[in-house]
Amino acid sequence: MSLPRYNLLIDLNGTCHIADTPTPGAIAAVQKLRAAQKQKPDGLNIRFCSNTSKESSQSLLSRLRRVGFGPELISSQDVFTSLDAAHRYVARRQLRPLLLLSQSAQSVFREDEDLAQSCFFAHAEIDPNKLSFNDQHRLRSCNAVVIGLCPELMTQRWLDEAFRLLSGEYGGSEQVALIATHRALYHRPSEGVALSMGPGAFVTALEAASHRQASTTTVCGKPSQAFLQECVAGMIPENETMSGYTNIIIGDDLDADLGKGTWQLGLRRVLVRTGKFRDGDEKRGERPADETHASFASWVEHFISAELNIKP
Repeated sequence: MSLPRYNLLIDLNGTCHIADTPTPGAIAAVQKLRAAQKQKPDGLNIRFCSNTSKESSQSLLSRLRRVGFGPELISSQDVFTSLDAAHRYVARRQLRPLLLLSQSAQSVFREDEDLAQSCFFAHAEIDPNKLSFNDQHRLRSCNAVVIGLCPELMTQRWLDEAFRLLSGEYGGSEQVALIATHRALYHRPSEGVALSMGPGAFVTALEAASHRQASTTTVCGKPSQAFLQECVAGMIPENETMSGYTNIIIGDDLDADLGKGTWQLGLRRVLVRTGKFRDGDEKRGERPADETHASFASWVEHFISAELNIKP
């Protein structure tokens, strides 16, 4: 009888760390998973899938190093982000997007020289009503709006520009695409700080104002099936499918991490009580989590002993 094989899709911010602080026991937990991988090299795959859209992957890796996750624990190849997925989506379709993203996140698009020429890079210190004629024309010619976590751009003037594009206020025959890095309604900026609104709330507002269904918005991050399938595909041989594995996703947000796409694909969904978790989250929603644990570290202890059958 073949032994079970696992693909672990692990959230980062809120699960393994909160801003520059690791969650309790998280670093040791990743060390234990890496040690378990050495004992079961063909039976345990690990990837860190993040909805981060406030910073580039390079910036995220620098943060992980500051937190204490060295390259032997989390390498650049181990990280899969919604921002990178959004960049690939825009590039493949050769879109001309208005980017409502942070400066760090925009760098992903700036570094793609071919794509950068087609992008309009919004900036908090620029008033779109005072653009030059040429810049105004470029802005109004955008055929996509990309939104991520960027509080400084979620202002009346820039949201108005997004709305005008999406509603056809500027004319043109093209249907303007609305692209969200993710739909998280809120996030916790740092440990001990109150929750703040996420990009999902502004995406919903733009959908309502421009009379479009949520189903027409492209969500590049979790819990979209495309994101999850691409994440798993990067962990397994090309001639295999995810159905040959037990696929487990771990996160702190029932909706943004463990939402509809996860259970549609048959992933086992683990909710942790750190990050943006609030009491009662484990019981609400269209489908509650399959498991709830005090922290990522406590789940790892359970997983290694109960499922991998590795004893300390």
